[in-house]
Amino acid sequence: MINYKQSINLCFAVALTVFICSCGSNSKKVAAEAEAEAFEKAENQLLNEIDKVVHDMPPPSEVPYMLQATGSDFNGDLINSIDNVSKYENVADKAAMNLGAYATDIGYLSSYDQVQDALKYMEACQKLADQIGIASAFELDLMERFEKNLGNKDSLANLINYAMEVAEEKLEATDRLQTVALILSGSYIEGLYLSVMVIDTYPEDLLPEASRNLILEPLVKIIIDQKEPLNDVVKLLKDLKSDDTIAGVVAEFDILRVLYQEDLAEIDKKIAEGDPNFTLNKDMLVDIIAEVKRIRAEMVR
Repeated sequence: MINYKQSINLCFAVALTVFICSCGSNSKKVAAEAEAEAFEKAENQLLNEIDKVVHDMPPPSEVPYMLQATGSDFNGDLINSIDNVSKYENVADKAAMNLGAYATDIGYLSSYDQVQDALKYMEACQKLADQIGIASAFELDLMERFEKNLGNKDSLANLINYAMEVAEEKLEATDRLQTVALILSGSYIEGLYLSVMVIDTYPEDLLPEASRNLILEPLVKIIIDQKEPLNDVVKLLKDLKSDDTIAGVVAEFDILRVLYQEDLAEIDKKIAEGDPNFTLNKDMLVDIIAEVKRIRAEMVR
């Protein structure tokens, strides 16, 4: 039979057990809340970074239009062939990056009034968007509007930019931030590739060197101006949850980023020296041009 003292001890033991369990439960609850808060904070940070990249990076149509404004001739061999679409349809990461690339190619085609080809590329984008689960970004209404505005290249540019904004918003809404980053990366590399190839394929014997450099200087400036968007894309990619694809893109973009830092440091030095005879020329970007061509070849293959 339990005496009074034993009863007190038993009650104390029960109370202590309840207290310890309660503390443990509260600790777990606090830890879970802290983890959820940290996750939400990290996710919001990523969304803010994506917004910054989208804001700072030229939309798909901008670089092609800048190229056209310099007076450079159209070269249909530069863009990614739509015959390659079938290679990307069953590979989501490739589909995402080349959706971005094709969007930039549409900007290039539209800026040179290659409207029928631009429409074919819109259809290619529709297939890839369907592959990654955002077909509504290229819904029938948008395609019809694009077809009706084939005679207005400004409207075509606005429509492809709008379609890509919708695609990015839909992916963000479903937390598919890696796919957004890959689309942005593909669009960025394609715009940069078009820029370096316009320079790299410019005839060497058409004009004297001084005159050629003067013509190409605005194109070199376009490439130089892509340094900050590159930094933004690299930072975004590094903050994402990494997988083999993201890690591979980061590694390639990091090489390009270092080359930008090295080559532009010399250019900045020349500008600071105030040499009146100094002009930008493609020889200053040899390493950047080679790396962009390598990354782009890997992306579209």
